[in-house]
Amino acid sequence: MRRRDRPLTHDWIWSAIDTLADRRGLTPSALARLAGLDPTTFNRSKRITPEGRPRWPSTESIAKVLEATNTTLDEFATIELEETLEISFDELAEGEISVVPVVGEIRGGLVSDWEPPLEHQMTANGRETIETGRRRFALAVADSSLEPAYSAGNVLVASEAAEPRAGDRVLVKPAGMPVLPRLLVAASVSRIELGTFGSHAKPVALRRRDIDWMARIVLVRQ
Repeated sequence: MRRRDRPLTHDWIWSAIDTLADRRGLTPSALARLAGLDPTTFNRSKRITPEGRPRWPSTESIAKVLEATNTTLDEFATIELEETLEISFDELAEGEISVVPVVGEIRGGLVSDWEPPLEHQMTANGRETIETGRRRFALAVADSSLEPAYSAGNVLVASEAAEPRAGDRVLVKPAGMPVLPRLLVAASVSRIELGTFGSHAKPVALRRRDIDWMARIVLVRQ
């Protein structure tokens, strides 16, 4: 799928770099070394500031990477778009993207009207049951509270099965609180740190034991 009219976003550019490295059989660190850059230039920990704000790669870094890999800017953008869609579809391979249920909306930086989706499961005797689950779902963005990352009308597809890493955009359900759309800045066995990508929230740190669940945003439907 080739689309040249999509806006340049933080996720888009970093995904392009990761994809280019992978297609050359390299890690992001190895790609940076190949381009004559510091090996930590493309580390995930450097993609978000300590305050939780997106950090963009420099145009100089991108230019050196393209030269080192003999890749044109046009090819770079096309590779990213194709690979991002392949990854998202693979993660949601059990069902078509179009039927992932929309179970709530994001307004004022929080998830409202939350209705956990129903999952069909088979019992030991072969009977089908319907249970509440959150493995795969979508949320509609209802206002401008997540701009510039997401706009009103976007639908965010999330997967609880997709393991979040630092730098990922996630949906987090703290115990006794609404679902929060946030940036995962750092994560350890006992604690996570969340940044923001909207104007209606502040960075926060949570203990793992105080979190009901966390899902990674894997696709945005326009």
